[in-house]
Amino acid sequence: MEEKTISFLGFDPIDKQFKVLFMKGIVDSERVNLILTLGTGKMRWRNIQCPFTLNPFRLCEGICINGVLYYLAKHIDERNQKCYVIVCFDVRSEKSKFLDSVCLFDQLINYKGKLGGFYLNYASSDGFPLKLTMWVLEDVEKQEWSKYVYTVWDESKTVKVDHKLSVVGMTARGDIVLAEKDTSNLLYVFYFNPERNTFQSIKIKGFEYHGKVSVFLDHVEDLNVNDTKILKSSVYAHPQQDRYD
Repeated sequence: MEEKTISFLGFDPIDKQFKVLFMKGIVDSERVNLILTLGTGKMRWRNIQCPFTLNPFRLCEGICINGVLYYLAKHIDERNQKCYVIVCFDVRSEKSKFLDSVCLFDQLINYKGKLGGFYLNYASSDGFPLKLTMWVLEDVEKQEWSKYVYTVWDESKTVKVDHKLSVVGMTARGDIVLAEKDTSNLLYVFYFNPERNTFQSIKIKGFEYHGKVSVFLDHVEDLNVNDTKILKSSVYAHPQQDRYD
């Protein structure tokens, strides 16, 4: 069976360059990693060596913060045991190192310029209350993390979700965004702000597609938009077609 591929987009804030990290999979018993610098001139893929035996974890999206691309991966340690690590890929130098993951994160986020991660627990069948555990990386070199635990309630008792929720990410205003993983004509998106202890639900109707839905934060159709309020609060939902190989 053909090895599946995965790619990440990173940005180097010093040289102002976007780069695509493409993991082709296993070829001749070795994992092949390629990188592409985006620009207006001639572009070409280059091989890049990774010093670790890593398999990117597909259920958790990567995130680029201050020129460092972070993503969750499986690693085989010196005892030949599988564990989860966070890969730190410096976009400018194109060098990698990894951190021990404190848990199997559902989602990595940018928390006020620091790497953060969420783990989500369900306390009832209808999705509420929710137990949100957030970890924030305070010191990369010392691998020091801060832990925060929140219990999220639907106080109005009017929302009953039909599908499990997932953490989409965090907005620039500090709202943690959650959404249903699947939809059947109706989709709920939730905003929880831990600092203000506020909770808001948004109901999106009109889906003709039944299945998985991808929700993106800060999606903008028009790059000429100058309204920062729009840029900091937009949510975009896109139905995801199931594909079978």
